[in-house]
Amino acid sequence: TLFHEMGHAIHSILGRTAHQVVSGTRCATDFSEMPSILMEFFLGDPAVLALFARHWRTDAPLPLDMVAERLALDRRAQGCETERQILLAALDQAYHSSLPLPLAAADDDDDCGGGGGGFDSTRVLHEVHARHGSSVREPPGTSPQGFFGHLVEYGGTYYSYLFDRAIAGKVWQEVFDAGKGGGGGAAVSRENGERFREEVLKWGGSRHGWTCLARVLRDETLKDGGPEAMAAVGRWGVKD
Repeated sequence: TLFHEMGHAIHSILGRTAHQVVSGTRCATDFSEMPSILMEFFLGDPAVLALFARHWRTDAPLPLDMVAERLALDRRAQGCETERQILLAALDQAYHSSLPLPLAAADDDDDCGGGGGGFDSTRVLHEVHARHGSSVREPPGTSPQGFFGHLVEYGGTYYSYLFDRAIAGKVWQEVFDAGKGGGGGAAVSRENGERFREEVLKWGGSRHGWTCLARVLRDETLKDGGPEAMAAVGRWGVKD
């Protein structure tokens, strides 16, 4: 979480736009999570950990085998977490579709939690889980959506977390990892950092997100977005 939120902060701090309203994270939601998710990859890189991860008393560096063990534990449940994100994205789409409109109009009490014959957000949640889920489902009678503010704040674009995880994984691989599997020093290379700053971070929403992505990956086939670019993101997928 610390590295994720730091990614948002760096996006804003390094913004260099003519107008504040398009600086930093004030960009298309489809791309706003990419810098923050990218920062999560740095946490498992030995060259990055060597900069700060030391014992508070002895100053001994963090043993890399402990890092590997922790990353392995995270990956063990990655499938469940990815499914959870898919279900949240599907639920977000359902809530912000035309589905609630006729149902809400029939509810004189304007009760969005069910009752009165109107839109029942809890029923929709369980329907989405039953239709698309395959692992552990929410227990009957529970309403976890009421505790997840992103279903309101993102307004139909919560899918951007998964979309940007695929993009961030590609940027990490091509720019900061260079296929070395970590430890090659690419993650702490000033040249690579400036490449990301100059092609992505400084633009905020003042340059099209696809153009930023095409330039940082040095792949001009992505610059206009469209079906081919979306298919490329699909091929990249969500990796560990």
